[in-house]
Amino acid sequence: MSRQRMFLDMSCVDAARERIKHIYDTFDTVCIQFSGGKDSTAVLYLAKELHEERGLGPVQVIFRDEEMVSPLVVDFIEKVRNFDWVDMEWYCLPVGQECWVLGKREYVLLWSEMRRLQGRLIRPMPSWAIHAGHFGMGADKPLPEPIDYYTMQGKKGRTAFITGVRANESMVRFRSVVNKLNENYITRPYKLQKSIPLMLAKPIYDWVAADVLKFIQEEHGAEWCEYYDVAAMVGGVQRVGIPLHSVAIRRLRDYTAAEPEWFDRLYDCFPQVDAQYRLWPEFDVDAYIADYAADGWDGVKRCIDENMLTPGIKRTAQAAVADFRKKHITDSVSYPISWLVRTLVMNEFHTTSARPVGPKTKDWKRKVAAEQEYLAAQDGE
Repeated sequence: MSRQRMFLDMSCVDAARERIKHIYDTFDTVCIQFSGGKDSTAVLYLAKELHEERGLGPVQVIFRDEEMVSPLVVDFIEKVRNFDWVDMEWYCLPVGQECWVLGKREYVLLWSEMRRLQGRLIRPMPSWAIHAGHFGMGADKPLPEPIDYYTMQGKKGRTAFITGVRANESMVRFRSVVNKLNENYITRPYKLQKSIPLMLAKPIYDWVAADVLKFIQEEHGAEWCEYYDVAAMVGGVQRVGIPLHSVAIRRLRDYTAAEPEWFDRLYDCFPQVDAQYRLWPEFDVDAYIADYAADGWDGVKRCIDENMLTPGIKRTAQAAVADFRKKHITDSVSYPISWLVRTLVMNEFHTTSARPVGPKTKDWKRKVAAEQEYLAAQDGE
């Protein structure tokens, strides 16, 4: 029997309230993963409703501070932290983060001890933060385990972290909530040990942005982070989070328009972003990719040597190329070298994650043309 999309006979808000109740009924410990964004603010207030209804006391909240966070977002999170109905754990842990500038990739370490000694942290670590030292480690290298492993410490029994993920934001997020027939909005964290009893819950996965803002303001008379209002006034990006990875940094000018002083600090710590700011509008991505792709596998090697600036990224790229090459040998039309180079330069890639060309891309059009040419030749015979 095929699966079909079906609509509920209730509003998305009421459906989310039912999901929240199910989460609290199912798990021993429930925490809100809070980013300061509007979506996590909505799930925070959904949890607040249930806590007040059941007399559960303060809502347990987890904030994973990624250091390069907008000052407006940090101010809002500090305000939420001081609500008497919130019990927040504020984590500042050393995690690797990509810095992408005009196709060149390198890792930087969040809350790096070396950058702290050099005066190159974006801002000082809060005195109340839970840091690497609390786990008996230094901040000179990335955590050996996924961050959920550490934020899970001290939690009792089966635990759920509630997130503000919405399916309409990306295909990846959509896929994350359609893989299960039952409890589709409750999933395992990526790469976390199976022995750790932690699940991620996404009760507002079927909401849209208007639902979120309406719920916060009309249902609770509450406010969201001021960053959204400032970004709307300057036509900036409506997302909170680190602006250095390969997608966000392409809209670096939006961030600078919203908070120019913050960009100045970002430039002080990472001067290479100035090239991205100045040159990106004229950067010819297709010509950059075509130059490498024209040399075949030698061009792929040159692409890695010239663009993967830190050993970890270089090793990951080499493993991804090895996997792609196997599939290219089997199906060179669906896995063309030009698509591999584009992935290495522009997109996210992992070990053994080779994907065929996607719709609406130039490589997809070439694939379709090749298939049509092949069929025409067959008909001619």
